Amino acid sequence: MRHWLLALTVLLLALAPAQARPGRKQGAKPSLAFKTEAEHIALVKAGKLPGYFYKADLGKAPVLSAPSVLLMEYDTGEVLYESGADIKRYPASTTKILTGLLFAENTKPDDIVTCTDPTVVNIEPSSLSIKPGERFRAEQLLYGFLLRSANDGGVVIAEHVAGSVPAFAEKMNTRAAELGATNSHFVNPHGLHNPNHYTTARDLALIARAALQNPRFADAVGTPKRTISRSINFKDLVVASKAKKSFYDVVPGADGVKTGFTNAARHCFVGSATRNGRRLLAVILAAPSNAVGDTVPLIEWGFARFSAKTVAVSGQRTAWVPTRLGAEGRVAATVAETLHITQDRLRPSTIETRVTPTTNTAPIAQGQAVASLTVLRDGKPVTQVPLTATRAVKRSVVQATGRSPWLWVGLLGGGGGLLLLLRQRQLAQERARRARRRRRRAIAPPLTDEPPLPRNTTQPQ
Repeated sequence: MRHWLLALTVLLLALAPAQARPGRKQGAKPSLAFKTEAEHIALVKAGKLPGYFYKADLGKAPVLSAPSVLLMEYDTGEVLYESGADIKRYPASTTKILTGLLFAENTKPDDIVTCTDPTVVNIEPSSLSIKPGERFRAEQLLYGFLLRSANDGGVVIAEHVAGSVPAFAEKMNTRAAELGATNSHFVNPHGLHNPNHYTTARDLALIARAALQNPRFADAVGTPKRTISRSINFKDLVVASKAKKSFYDVVPGADGVKTGFTNAARHCFVGSATRNGRRLLAVILAAPSNAVGDTVPLIEWGFARFSAKTVAVSGQRTAWVPTRLGAEGRVAATVAETLHITQDRLRPSTIETRVTPTTNTAPIAQGQAVASLTVLRDGKPVTQVPLTATRAVKRSVVQATGRSPWLWVGLLGGGGGLLLLLRQRQLAQERARRARRRRRRAIAPPLTDEPPLPRNTTQPQ
């Protein structure tokens, strides 16, 4: 009897209609309700909701959770938005942007990099589980290091480039200073926490911009998932960015660059996206829970609020530049990369360009810098880029010799010598004439009173 009752109960439960809680769809995650904009902003700041921007009012700043953010126009380095950009923050694994740049600058893709440090197996994740003696092609290690965010790979890179981690950290600080990142200090290649290891959103943007200008680095972070080749661990070959699904797969044109997290640094992200030839670079530091959740609306706001004006196209003549001593008196100059200048859709401005030639004495090689192009917005300089010759210019023999001071020295000297010779010849001729006259006078017959004999007269017999 008890078995029949149990079976009946199970049957009734199975046939009963499923009931959902009021106001919530089945299978849906509970949502955070808010009644006012202030409540919405508070939830974003607490990291409980992703950031957002006002599509209907682009004049308002984006609402983000991170205390330190910066949005940069990649082409010019112009800052479009910033908040807390100069506050020192722990960068976590966004440190690897600088490490990757140095590695790309100091190796060739086919260089062989060997792990010689037995302590590398003790480095905490994320890692590639590198073993002592394992070898990588530099290109493959760069992929694995950046996409896996491999801390052990950072140590292998540091020891390959500089011989030790401390020596590599010195190189990091030197390179950062060269890029203008003067409020940063690095002590390791991976970003694991150290109180003396810090940067700012502004500095990190400068570093990331320089890194993306390196073709090998840009290639490594441009694709979020790769299969690498290894010499030992053949089972761990697929590497993928932690931001693949949340950033690369969501943001149109996403092409980099790096995630980061430690308990001290909180959530960090540097993101890049390119649309219609225009690239924006966003830096998020110390977000409470979701750095990518701040990056997406910040980049979308940047593309919506600002447009781009093309002021120079690579390969096309930007200006004519005069030459000295050239077979041609001028040469066409162009920019290395197409240059876009930001225009604020809400505040129209006047864009002007100014070309400043250098001293261009022929011969001039194709690609040689011959001038600089300064772009001004409402009369104020925005950026300056070099202009290079689109073709070679040979030296003009006529102009080169005609303008040579030694030629004039030679001409004057030679002319003076010729005049001197002519004068000496003239004087010699005058002396000769005087001598002939004297000789003629010396042999002439004396004068008498007898009349001269007539010609052809016969003398008497």
